[in-house]
Amino acid sequence: MGGLGDSLLVYPVLEIITRKGYEVTVWGNPEYFQLAEKSGFCKKSIFYEPADQFDRIIVFSKNRELLHNHKTIYVEPLPDKRIWIVKYYLKKLNFERESFSEKLKLPFSIEKSDKLCIIHPSSGSQKKNPEPNFFLQLEKFIENCGYKVLYISGPAEKYFNKALFKNSIYLEDITELTKTLLQASLYIGVDSGVSHLSSYLGIPSIVIFGPTDPVVWHPIGKNVTVIRDENCKPCFPNICTDRQCLRREKLIEKIKDLFQS
Repeated sequence: MGGLGDSLLVYPVLEIITRKGYEVTVWGNPEYFQLAEKSGFCKKSIFYEPADQFDRIIVFSKNRELLHNHKTIYVEPLPDKRIWIVKYYLKKLNFERESFSEKLKLPFSIEKSDKLCIIHPSSGSQKKNPEPNFFLQLEKFIENCGYKVLYISGPAEKYFNKALFKNSIYLEDITELTKTLLQASLYIGVDSGVSHLSSYLGIPSIVIFGPTDPVVWHPIGKNVTVIRDENCKPCFPNICTDRQCLRREKLIEKIKDLFQS
C-alpha cells in the first residue's frame, strides 16, 4: 500500500512472474498499478483483500498475518543494508538472474513537444523538497537554455504553492500524467513517484535526492541522472534541521554542470 514510487519499484517482480506463465493479481492501490496492467505485467489490480485461491502469494509487509498460508512468501519491505530496493526484492525471491525491462512499454504513442522541460517541484513529504525559490531560479536557467517550462502537481503535493509557478497543471489520473510526461524532452524533479515514473518511461530525467538514499531508492531507467550532495549522509525520515543536502546554490551548480558536460 505504498505510494506511486514504491509501487513502480515492484513492477520488475510482476514482469518476471508474468513471464514465468503466472496470471498475476495485485492487491494494492489500483491507481498505481493500472500501468502494470497496460504493460501486461499483471492481469488485474484490486483494492480489497482478495478472496480468490492462488498458487503463489507474495506479501511485501512486516505483517505475517496477511494472506497467511503455506503458499505465502513474506518479503520485508525495507532492506537491512544499502542495496537498491529492486535488487533486494529480486534477491529475496531468487530472481537475481532474471532480466526486467528498464523502460516501461505502454500501448500508446505520444508526440514529443520540442524543448519542453517538465518540472515536478514537490513530493508527498515536505522533508524531501527544496525551497520553492530553488525552482524559480532553476526555471530561469532552463528557459535561458531554450526550454519551455511546465510545472506539474498532483494529490500528494499538499504544500505546492501554485501562485509561485506561472505555468503549472494539476494531474490526478496516472494515465494522463504518463501521457503528459511523454511529451517532455527533459524532466527535473525530486525523489517522488512522478520522478520514478518519468525515469521508467525513458524520458531524460534529472532527479534530486536530499535526505533519502539514492543507493536504495533510485528510479528504474537508463536515462536518469541522480544529483545529490555526497558530503551529506542520508538521514530520512529523521532529517537534520539545516538540510545541507538541499542547498539551493549547490543544486543549481550541479545542474549547470550537467548542461555543460
